Order: sequence, then structure tokens, then C-alpha cells
Amino acid sequence: MILIIFAIGMIAFWGLSRYIYQRACLRREKQWPDLETIDNCGNQILKEAYKIKNKPNRKITITSSDGVKLVGHYYERKKNATVIIFFHGLRCSSYLNGVPIYKITEKRGWNLLLVSFRAHDESGGNISTLGVLERYDCCDWANWVASEFGECVPIYLMGLSMGGAAVLMSSDLNLPKSVCGIIDDAGFTTPLEMIKIGSKSYLHYELLANIFTKIVNVATKTFGCFDLNDADTCEAVSKTSVPILIIHGDKDIRAPLSMAYRIYNSCQSKKEIYVVLGAEHTECYRTDPEKYEKTVSEFIEKNLP
Repeated sequence: MILIIFAIGMIAFWGLSRYIYQRACLRREKQWPDLETIDNCGNQILKEAYKIKNKPNRKITITSSDGVKLVGHYYERKKNATVIIFFHGLRCSSYLNGVPIYKITEKRGWNLLLVSFRAHDESGGNISTLGVLERYDCCDWANWVASEFGECVPIYLMGLSMGGAAVLMSSDLNLPKSVCGIIDDAGFTTPLEMIKIGSKSYLHYELLANIFTKIVNVATKTFGCFDLNDADTCEAVSKTSVPILIIHGDKDIRAPLSMAYRIYNSCQSKKEIYVVLGAEHTECYRTDPEKYEKTVSEFIEKNLP
């Protein structure tokens, strides 16, 4: 009887972990939202995203260090000008998340590369690793820009949510010397901590949230062959010399403001933190667009060679 109960428990655990893994990590194609079904502010951002998608650009395809096809779209404003490489959040699009930086770079005459993470949009791959492998993709894109335009062209990496965490995690990798700075908006410390916080909101108990988080990591190791313990922004920024700007909303409950301060305090390079009062997760630009633009632009300008 004990063996039967144990067997049933193991089967249930295997099934649950596989389901969680599929929900969290497997590619899910998303249709662009209908302009008629979202709020006015969201409607405006979506209209801007459609415009960006249809603007003249150069489609770039590279192969990641582990053989995955990655796709980006390059918007050139001026030859040999500064290049900002932008990375979107999980289950989102570089066009939607990239509206703010598109406006900023257009106004300043900087060039912009909007990229799609693996398992998103036009890029290949079926598994999102929540930053574990995406950090290397950030490095691959930076190396492509340096190779394509020369190491005299300044490069900045910028990301939102998972994109912000990924660019921070890439900060201790072998980035080109032309990377002058990294901008994180609403990034997190580790994906495991994000999962724990998210699960606690509906499981309500610390113990259950801890168990759920462990199940997720077992699932990613078993079915995805990657370990979420390998992704840690605090550890990465403690080893980097690249200047870093951290942007975070004080009302963010998905990635609490305490995460931003822990990343900031761990960072051993030149660093800045900009806390947007009243902003929820990924809402910093919408909350205070003028100061957001000013802060990002000044950070880029002051760190140019």
C-alpha cells in the first residue's frame, strides 16, 4: 500500500511539474491585441507599436552561441551613431515594450535594435529559460553590433522586466569593450525569487510557495535541461565594470522595489537608481514619461566615450 501511495505521489509530482514547466517556459504564440478591447493609454501604446513595426528597418538574423536563430529589427537614424539594443519582457514583444526607447532614440538621433528573445515572435527555439540562456543572447547581439559597425560605435543594452534581468545578468560576460552602459527597467534578482513571490500571492503560505518554487526548478532541470539557480543578477553585477542604470517603480508587486535596491547595492561598477513614484511593474515610462526620458538620455550621454 505504501509503495502504491508513493508511486501515485511520484506520478502526480511528475505531471504537475511538467504542466508548470509547459506553462512557464514553452513558446506560446500571442496575437496582437485588438485596439477596441484595451484602455485608452494601452490603445495609444499599441498604435505606436504598430507604427514602429511598419517603419522602414533592416531585419537582422543571427545564431546564438547554442545554435538558436535570433531575429532583430534595426532602425538606423545616423551612420556610426550610438546603438541601443532593446530586450523585451516574457511573453511580450519588442515593438510593444520598445515604444519608449524608440521615441527617445528617434528624438536623439541614436540607432536602435529591437530584438526578439528565443521562443518569442520571429526568433527560433521553443523554450524560454527566464534569463538563464537569454543573458548569453544579449552578449551575442552586442558582439554582432560591434562586429557589424566596429568597436568605435558605442553600444548600450536595455531591457524591460525579464529583458532587464537578462541584460544585467550579461554584464559579467565577455561583452565588447564598446558596451558603454546597461539600462534595466523593472528587472528582478532571480527568476526563482520572482516565481516564489508570484506563487505566494495565490498560495498564501510561505511553505507552499517554497514547495511550488522547488517544483518549478525541478521541472526546468528535468524537461528543459536548465537550472534556474544559474540566473542571478546580483552575482553578475557584483563582477562587472560596465556602468548600470536601474529604473524601478515603487508600487511594483511582481518584482518589489527591494529587488532593485539589492541589485544596486551588489553592483560594484558606476551605478544609478531611478525610483518612479506610483509606478507598477513595467509602468515607469507611462507614469512619468518626461523624467524617464531625461534620466535615460542623460545616462547614455554621460557614459559615452
